Amino acid sequence: MKHLLTFFIVAFFWNSSFSQEFQFTKKETSFKNGDITLYADVYTPNNPKKEKIGIAIIQGAGKSDRSNVWSFLNAEFLAENGYYVLLPDKRGCGKSEGDWKQTSFFELADDAAISAAHLKKLMGLEKVGLMGLSQGGKIAPMAASKIKSDINFVIDIVGSAKPISEGIIYEMTQTAMEDGLNPEEIKEMLGLHVLLDEYIFSEERNFKPLKQKLEELKKSTWSKFAAEYPNTSDSWVWDFAKNNYAIDIMDYWSVLKQDVFFAFGANDHNVATYDNVYYIQKGLYAAKKTNYEMHVYPTGHGLYQSGTTFHIDFRKDLLNWLDKR
Repeated sequence: MKHLLTFFIVAFFWNSSFSQEFQFTKKETSFKNGDITLYADVYTPNNPKKEKIGIAIIQGAGKSDRSNVWSFLNAEFLAENGYYVLLPDKRGCGKSEGDWKQTSFFELADDAAISAAHLKKLMGLEKVGLMGLSQGGKIAPMAASKIKSDINFVIDIVGSAKPISEGIIYEMTQTAMEDGLNPEEIKEMLGLHVLLDEYIFSEERNFKPLKQKLEELKKSTWSKFAAEYPNTSDSWVWDFAKNNYAIDIMDYWSVLKQDVFFAFGANDHNVATYDNVYYIQKGLYAAKKTNYEMHVYPTGHGLYQSGTTFHIDFRKDLLNWLDKR
């Protein structure tokens, strides 16, 4: 379904673009992860920091490439403030090869770690970090915790640390309310998710009960909403969910040695902000990890203050934190 899918849902090419209004140049590059070639833009600041520092961005859920407005606004913001940035086409998106629908978070973490190493070598940087956007915030600690990782710091932008199954329930409930479903219909929607989970994780993979329920819902008062769910047994969603549902991101945050910056929006309809804030702080306290900074801003998922302008406190806090790296 549309809403569900959005949650889940070395060559170097110099095609330079530059505008007087920007404080950076942008050039295309490519790099490999195994047999997969991935493409990205490298942002070179006009006025780089004295210590050359780079940040590789990890895209969020679903289809996302260099044309994603939220992604390239983050890249531009960082570059305009003196940081080298790599903004990729997620595998299977834009020019990048592969298929994210058939990929686990572990493979996406490999892509991210390789992208950071590529940026560091390409631009001759002294340090490099990762910035994970939304679902990319789940992948960032997995990439940074790799044994051979050369990543110096991690930035998590509204990335949930709770299991995906819990995140989906929160997001779908928020979406259902926004679409006007009443309390009884939302209860039925959550019942449908029980059948979804049963199908994903059962050994038998018996699609009949789920198929029957979806047929019944064609006559329900919320049939339009229900019609957006996958209705075939061979949908890519089932294997993608099974590959990634059980991953506990706190297993990676808890062992991470690098400094971390967490940023959340108090009015986020995609992420249960305060559940995640508590969950992360509890996990890091148990792990005795103290080298992190966490902020919650009065914003939505994009951390915008107005239009496409990032919240002033977010900008200030992130730049102050980066200055200390």
